Amino acid sequence: MRIDRPTLVRRAMVAAALTLFIAPVGGVRAAVTAAAPQDTVRADLIDYGTGAFPVATEDRVAVTLARAILDGLGGFVAIPGIDSEGPDEPLQLIVELPAVTTFTSFAVPAMSSFGCCRDTHIRTVTVEGSASGPDADFQPLARFEVAADVFDAEQEFPATSPRAVRWLRISLEGRQVVDPDDYRGTAFTDLRGYGEQEPREAEPDEFTGIFLTGGGGSGPNGNRIQLVQDGALVQGCRQAGGAVRELSGGIEGGILKVLASDGIPSMFLIDSQGRLLGVEIGRAYTRMVGTRGGNSVDCATLSSEGSNGVGQALDACEAAIVYGVNFDVDSDRLRPDAEPALEQILAALEARPDLSVTVEGHTDSDASDAYNLDLSQRRADAVVAWLEGRGVATARLSALGKGESEPIADNETTAGKAANRRVEIQPSC
Repeated sequence: MRIDRPTLVRRAMVAAALTLFIAPVGGVRAAVTAAAPQDTVRADLIDYGTGAFPVATEDRVAVTLARAILDGLGGFVAIPGIDSEGPDEPLQLIVELPAVTTFTSFAVPAMSSFGCCRDTHIRTVTVEGSASGPDADFQPLARFEVAADVFDAEQEFPATSPRAVRWLRISLEGRQVVDPDDYRGTAFTDLRGYGEQEPREAEPDEFTGIFLTGGGGSGPNGNRIQLVQDGALVQGCRQAGGAVRELSGGIEGGILKVLASDGIPSMFLIDSQGRLLGVEIGRAYTRMVGTRGGNSVDCATLSSEGSNGVGQALDACEAAIVYGVNFDVDSDRLRPDAEPALEQILAALEARPDLSVTVEGHTDSDASDAYNLDLSQRRADAVVAWLEGRGVATARLSALGKGESEPIADNETTAGKAANRRVEIQPSC
């Protein structure tokens, strides 16, 4: 991994965007409904990385369950305040999905045979779905018991009533073994959902606006995020605690992904209420909810016509990590929404006519090494061809597919995989 290259990561947040989309099986986004490579991995549709967010998490239990179910890690959590006799009442979490989804099965990941989960895991899981809203019309999708003696394999259960839904109500009941003398509390690992999800693409200017995120004082000058969307490219600033830092990222399947300067990926989504939902993956899975409103942020990215994160990285002789140039599924054909991010790369090169660069393509770890290497090479070639077609001299450009060999985030999570699908513009200096 190259996450330990601080100069590379430092420019990750201010670059534009190129998504090297390796489609998982199961229909997560528009691209995913097409044929996928033979050995791709099914996508967990109840995951921050696929655009699932909790509707409300006011108490410690709900916050803990949201992290366990949505972080994609599969590790266990001790449920706050729930002792060795299990919960007195069902624990519930309501989750909004990014698009209408039909689940075919649900699963609990492998549990440890010692320590956390022997006999202490939640026993019964009930999943209900609604197509109309988070407060009504929930219908049963599945109800199952987690076996106490299965530790080394995922336990998968069919959806007994498959139907198209947009909201889930997840209820957890009981404990595998009730033992008043057991000092250990009740634990839970993760709930995964597999199936088909309707395509979701961001509307033009869907992310454009100012969003109050709470804290930092009340009123329009409180903590807030200001964004401007252009195709799949999104730029802006986040003000928190009086400090302002720039944001730049790319939209993939309706989800905005941004890589912070310390290498922590963030995912953002506009929900059904028009709110900006965000989560920092890996930093205690910190969530944020932004409601539209507030005063403009004093942001160089928004106020300077010449602001170009790719150029800033190249001037510092650093690689620019780029998000937001999207391709058709399993293809090297550029999508129309890629133009703004490509134009940013082009502008950076035109302003530096003596600089040569290598365009590197990077993928996540889904599909085989050979497949990823080939696709990343073809997509890097496509970016080079686009730049050459706009007048950049061929001698200044080279293309190199890296496949999945150099991740900058955890390929064990959907959000980490999204962060790894990228291009890097490597300067020759």
